[in-house]
Amino acid sequence: MARSNLVGKMREIADSADDPKRMLFKALGPLGDSIVLHSQVLVAGYVRPGKTKGGIFLTDRAVEEDRFQGNIGMVIALGKGAFKDDPVAKFHGDSLKVGDWVMYLPADGVALAIREVPCRLFQDTRILMKVDNPEIYY
Repeated sequence: MARSNLVGKMREIADSADDPKRMLFKALGPLGDSIVLHSQVLVAGYVRPGKTKGGIFLTDRAVEEDRFQGNIGMVIALGKGAFKDDPVAKFHGDSLKVGDWVMYLPADGVALAIREVPCRLFQDTRILMKVDNPEIYY
C-alpha cells in the first residue's frame, strides 16, 4: 500500500534526531496571513520518535495512528480571545503561548493538516493541561 504524503511527513519528523519542537516549526513553515479567531487554539500534533528507547522501530501504521489517537501537541497560534476570562470561562490567570506543549482529548477539536503536518483547532477550554516534555506522555 502506498504511503500518503501526510504519513511521509510524519515519518520524516519521527525519524529526525532533531528537537521535535524545531522540526514541527520547520515543517509548518510560515502561516502567512492565517489568523486564528476568537478563543480558538491551533495545535500541531506531537509526532513521537520513530524508534523507541528500547530500539524498536515503529511501523508507518503506528506513526499514522498517532494522528488520530495522539493527545499531545504544540501550540502554533492563539486567537485574540484565547484564555481571556469571560462570563462562562474563568482561567484564573492561566495562559499559553506559541511553542507550549499541551494535552487534549484525541476526539476534540477540528482535525486538519498544514503542509502535511497533523494539526487540530480547539476551543481554549478544551485544552486539558500544559506539559513540559511531550515524550513522557506516550
